[in-house]
Amino acid sequence: MSEEVSLTDVAPVLAPAQSQDLALEFHGSAREYFRIWIDNLCLTLLTLGVFSAWAKVRKKRYFYSNITIDKTPFQYLAEPLPILKGRIIAVVLFAIYWFSSSFYLPALPWVLGAGVLIAPWVISRSAAFNARYSAFRNMTFQFRGNYLGAAQAIYWLGLIPLLVVGTMFEWWGHWQAAGFAFLVFFLLFPWWLSRVKHYMVSYASFGGERGEYSATGGQFFRVYFVAGLIVTGCGLLSAAAFWVVGPLSISSDWSLVIVSVPGYLGYMLGYAYIQANTNNLVWNHALLGPLRFRSTLTGSGMGKLYFTNAVGIIASLGLLTPWAVMRTLKYRADNMHVRVDGELSELTGGEASAVQAAGAELGAIFDVDLSL
Repeated sequence: MSEEVSLTDVAPVLAPAQSQDLALEFHGSAREYFRIWIDNLCLTLLTLGVFSAWAKVRKKRYFYSNITIDKTPFQYLAEPLPILKGRIIAVVLFAIYWFSSSFYLPALPWVLGAGVLIAPWVISRSAAFNARYSAFRNMTFQFRGNYLGAAQAIYWLGLIPLLVVGTMFEWWGHWQAAGFAFLVFFLLFPWWLSRVKHYMVSYASFGGERGEYSATGGQFFRVYFVAGLIVTGCGLLSAAAFWVVGPLSISSDWSLVIVSVPGYLGYMLGYAYIQANTNNLVWNHALLGPLRFRSTLTGSGMGKLYFTNAVGIIASLGLLTPWAVMRTLKYRADNMHVRVDGELSELTGGEASAVQAAGAELGAIFDVDLSL
């Protein structure tokens, strides 16, 4: 007599967790963003920069609301006043740096030393602020990184502190030693960048799920190596062009243009290749709980985008900047694919806490961008 099998015994087999692709889309338009952009620009100039905090919030809210996953938009929740306070602190600190570097050089090493100490706090607080005030389905992102973790990531092997202190206090004694130190740093830069990205991803979380990251420094090194070959090849073309046009009776202005074009082309192609492939590396090796990502940017696609954007902005005296921004965001969104193993409803919100904006604004004013 056969045994009777209940439905509950076979339910896990009959209903396994299914993977599904989620549509990521960008719906912004250049016409809509132009009105926001021109208003922000005029009001920021009229208020001597005070309105810039409100301008940032308006811009971010427009961007976030026009990025959707599975037809659900993102949300930007920050308010202007905390950002304004953070910017005031950032401007004061930048003024101290500018004054010491321009008028009182003896104080500059100490200012840079203070900068080395404060940089991990800036990076960790900037990431925490951006995560805390970014939301999806009414759940905010979180970033749990701390000062020590940031310091271990950005000051790996003590490379940056040694370069800063050594340069300012002239430890090297002669330029050959300084050049060797910087060469070592640039050779190790891909591994340094991979450690920083690991810190940014592994301490990020959403819906109670913490990020995971698996890309290696060797993978970043290959990207930079290929970009170096591209730049070197175009540099050789510039040298060849110099030898060709040198004996010819061509005006100096045209000769300069002919010689410079391959060099600028190499820089643009190398930069586009790095941007596309490092972005792909990070996203394709990042996990967030049940969420998987696949980025398909290409160096040629990014190069064409940068070139046409630059031509449009220069030809329009800057008025096509919103058009260029919208094209860039749409291209990135079209080449980002999201897959979830199961259902998005499985993600649950975590405890939210307010984060000060000073770190984020310090990072912005000193051009620190370590985001994904």
